[in-house]
Amino acid sequence: MSSIPFFICFLLILLLTVIAGLAAKRRVKETSDFTNASGSLTSGMVAGALVGGFVGGTSIVGTGELAFSHGLASLWFTLGGGVAVILLGFTAQRFRQMQVETLPELIGLQYGAQAQLGSSLFLSLGMFIQVIAQILSALPFVSVFWQTNLSVLALLPSLLIVAYVFAGGFMGASIVGTLKSVMLVALLLGTGIWLWATIECVTYVKWWQEGRFQLIVSEAGMGWAQGLSMLIGIFSTQTYLQPIFASRSTRAAKTGAITAGVLIILIGLVSAWIGMFMHDVHPELLPREAIPQFFLMHSPAWLAGAAYAIILLSVVMTGAALTLSIATILNRDVLRYSTRFREETRKLAVSRLLILTVIGISYAIVCWDDRGQILHWAFLAMTLRGVTIFFPVIFYLFRISPVQSKWAVAAIWGAPIFSLVWSGWFLPITGIDPLVISGFWSALALLIGWLLVRKEPRQNDMSLRHVDTR
Repeated sequence: MSSIPFFICFLLILLLTVIAGLAAKRRVKETSDFTNASGSLTSGMVAGALVGGFVGGTSIVGTGELAFSHGLASLWFTLGGGVAVILLGFTAQRFRQMQVETLPELIGLQYGAQAQLGSSLFLSLGMFIQVIAQILSALPFVSVFWQTNLSVLALLPSLLIVAYVFAGGFMGASIVGTLKSVMLVALLLGTGIWLWATIECVTYVKWWQEGRFQLIVSEAGMGWAQGLSMLIGIFSTQTYLQPIFASRSTRAAKTGAITAGVLIILIGLVSAWIGMFMHDVHPELLPREAIPQFFLMHSPAWLAGAAYAIILLSVVMTGAALTLSIATILNRDVLRYSTRFREETRKLAVSRLLILTVIGISYAIVCWDDRGQILHWAFLAMTLRGVTIFFPVIFYLFRISPVQSKWAVAAIWGAPIFSLVWSGWFLPITGIDPLVISGFWSALALLIGWLLVRKEPRQNDMSLRHVDTR
């Protein structure tokens, strides 16, 4: 844990990625470079940005944590997310035709300014919740070899998020994400091969008998609703659509998204595998420590150092992608109402100030309460984002329009509020996931608004005929 090879490999990988991120700063000349790389990403960079934005503490540490306690039910996050990212690839052409930089911008064009404001605020809130989860998941990797108080431990991942996204924006996140993704895939797939060669068949039989291969575990709150929340959450999150918007072509977006989706699923499988393995070998561990302790206890010092740096980077890059998306949405879709922030230099400065603000508040919340379960935070974040704009976006993609603006506003503002209220008061009583209730409200409100618009021409025609008969 304190060996020289460990620290050398750890610091070398961190230094390499910092250099890559700072090198991207030279290519940032204006806000479009900072927020969407001016539409220049190759398929490899799209895949790197998607894996870098998705695979973080929730995908690795959180999956290993739940797998340690409940087995393969922990796969819903990466399985649902991977399938959703693959579907993004198949719908890339339609998304790229939007000609918008943010999802709330699309909502504004379709449903009006009030709907756009609501989607901006609730999407940002959902992503903010997941930034907190990322910093939480970084703590085991820092605390294992730096024993100090929580405020210092949480400061390191917070500063790394700022370092990677502050300088290079989306271009920096994409370049570093691609580099990190290559290292992460090599690390975890290599670990998967090692586990396959090490674990005996009798272990899998025992896991089956213990029910650790079950995907639905009610006491852990894991089931189909969580997978569905991932599906709608991915389609409703600026972080995962931004690489699609930033790709150089539809083909690059499709190839990159499909590649990323497959890798996300494989990474989740290996993370769950490690968690289950550590439950058998070291049952005395805290579940959150399953992944960090695996590399310390079962790999050479140099590999452990590399693994810590790579996985810490995964945590940081996901936090960076989410933070950048929050800054982009708030800058373009909320602050646009002020004329003071319309100049290019001011918009770039505001984007960076918003990044610092988001990380600062997240850091303070983590220092205040560090006991939350990582994946539960993540599923709440996905649900909140998904119910806000999933159905409005689906109505756009399938050309179910127009919709009366007041009903669109009711759907976009009402669904996340229902979700929060239901989670706090009615979920413990009913056991019904808030995704079901709030999603039903969103779809119903939009459908009513669409049907009312369709009836309007008939009413006008009837009134005209009534006048003519007179």
